[in-house]
Amino acid sequence: MSEEQGEDLTPPTATETNEGHDIQAVGQVVGTEDATPLTFHVAIYPEAYLQLDDVIATVREVPQRGQVMTSGIVTQVRSRHEGASFSSDVFLISDGVLPARVQEIAEVTTTRVVPELYVPPRPGSLVRRATGNERFQALYFDQMERRIPVGTGRDGEIVYVDLDFIDGTRGAHVSISGVSGVATKTSFALFLLHSIFTSGVLPNVHNSTRMPAGHNGTDIVVNYPVHRGFAGVRCGWWTPR
Repeated sequence: MSEEQGEDLTPPTATETNEGHDIQAVGQVVGTEDATPLTFHVAIYPEAYLQLDDVIATVREVPQRGQVMTSGIVTQVRSRHEGASFSSDVFLISDGVLPARVQEIAEVTTTRVVPELYVPPRPGSLVRRATGNERFQALYFDQMERRIPVGTGRDGEIVYVDLDFIDGTRGAHVSISGVSGVATKTSFALFLLHSIFTSGVLPNVHNSTRMPAGHNGTDIVVNYPVHRGFAGVRCGWWTPR
């Protein structure tokens, strides 16, 4: 959905509540730590949770400009006792001698601001998980004309990449990281090829082909089976001079 379409950014109201909190919200913007347009923190409700890579959204009113929605990704979550001064206080708190409460705080890195008015979220603003169109917009999927599904996020929703940065239109490089020795990178590379050729975004796919190859140091081994049209060509090691 484009930003010009005037999407309703209305934040969830506090009329429908769960333990006194909005049923859609997972927390509120913290006021004891600085909130900036690029990074802010969220105090998580006791009955809710946020994990790494969750996509969230919060809305604030800006004088003379209206509503601004800030979306971001959870990059850290921490839990601590509030009211404790020493590490050993945990024993007194567990025994009920020292009053304290457990509070979880999520660090959020901003991914998108709609409209592009870079103001910080207000302390106390309700924070909700971004789902549906909100998540699509937060991760810029709506700006990708040729989207390729490459897997799912921790929230179970599909993650896309832009073919323009793979086929040479605006770039032609993919960096894959993973555990060595268990074929994680190789498996994902093959899945990526499968997705490119079967997702319907590649024009004239019937005239296209692919050549999977593995490399180790300066050596390259072609690991695709010999095609009958290349009967005179053998697969094997090739070492650059």
